[in-house]
Amino acid sequence: MQISIVTICFENLEELHETIASVDMQSQSPYEHWIIDGSKNNLIKDWASSQSHPSYRFFVHEPDKGISDAFNKGVERCSGDVIHILNSGDTYQNANILAQVNQVFEGKPEIDWVHGQYLQYRGDVHVMSGTKFDPNQLWKGMRMVAHPTMFIKKKVYDEVGLFNLDKKVAMDYDFLVRIRNFSFEYIEQPLVNFAPGGTSSIQFERGLQEVKESYTKYIGGSFKLILWQFRQRVLNKFMSTSLGKTWFQWKNKSKQLV
Repeated sequence: MQISIVTICFENLEELHETIASVDMQSQSPYEHWIIDGSKNNLIKDWASSQSHPSYRFFVHEPDKGISDAFNKGVERCSGDVIHILNSGDTYQNANILAQVNQVFEGKPEIDWVHGQYLQYRGDVHVMSGTKFDPNQLWKGMRMVAHPTMFIKKKVYDEVGLFNLDKKVAMDYDFLVRIRNFSFEYIEQPLVNFAPGGTSSIQFERGLQEVKESYTKYIGGSFKLILWQFRQRVLNKFMSTSLGKTWFQWKNKSKQLV
């Protein structure tokens, strides 16, 4: 399988360096690596033009209409069999991730996408997160799946379309709902290191609202979703306290990195 990678960035050259290094260390090189730079300054553009890059890397420097638009700019340019979106700041967990994912697709050519676990920084500790996707629990939002672990065949995008430009935070959830009935495989180990401070963390309330909108549109109303989001609001406030962080560290002690 030919794996294409899309990395979007916005005035964060240092984080982009980390992601590029992670891609370049892979034992199996990607088919292509598209970097979509929507920065208002020329820092990334100037750096890119001053460096030599592998033949699989391509840069696009132009304004966009937000994260969804940037994702779409990358996906539209990909010509590989499988597309992986790895945001600037996110990194592969080890040097064999692309080879491992490729092996899964080659072994099960009937599947449409793959996802796995991820490492994230939360409650002042690094913990392993993610569980096998269950379409019957989509009322919980992106609790099970993080989009940096999702490797999706290009034909899926061709069938269901690109990311919704109306979604500014939960565009990944909106897309997940739309592919909920496609076949997938779960890799029970961390595939990526998830950089802290993403848009969904910063715009928490808007993210919840967009999740509710997408769920209602494609699946229907859900009282469980309403209760779950109330729980998430309470938990989010609790986690901002020192007691909440201590509780989280205790609860996830077995998942923490040593």
